[in-house]
Amino acid sequence: MAVAPKRNWAGGLVALAAVSIGGGFGINAILNPPLASGSADGTTTTQTVTGDKITYRYGEVQLEITATDGQIESINEVVATATDGYDAVFPVLNAAALKAQSADFGNASGATFSTDAYQEALASALSKLQ
Repeated sequence: MAVAPKRNWAGGLVALAAVSIGGGFGINAILNPPLASGSADGTTTTQTVTGDKITYRYGEVQLEITATDGQIESINEVVATATDGYDAVFPVLNAAALKAQSADFGNASGATFSTDAYQEALASALSKLQ
């Protein structure tokens, strides 16, 4: 009885994996072409806008934002008042908004009304960006 020669299955496996991964990258490049960054003339656009003043149960919130090409760079409280010490939450909300890059971030526990007012004020400012 003749014994069949051993085949180099490891080499075939490596070749198959390389072709599969390469094909995946190729298809991804076709389906998801790189996006151009910046504007057509190579300049960036920085805007500073002030949103509407939002009056709520414990005070008022009005925000000024600076954004470069739609990316929020800074948020300044023009007016940020709250009674009973609730104004201590505003730096926390500022950090959450910068991280989220939108008015869609979680609620600060124990400061629901202040959070809602801050989010509404931020949404108002963001709506004024062009």
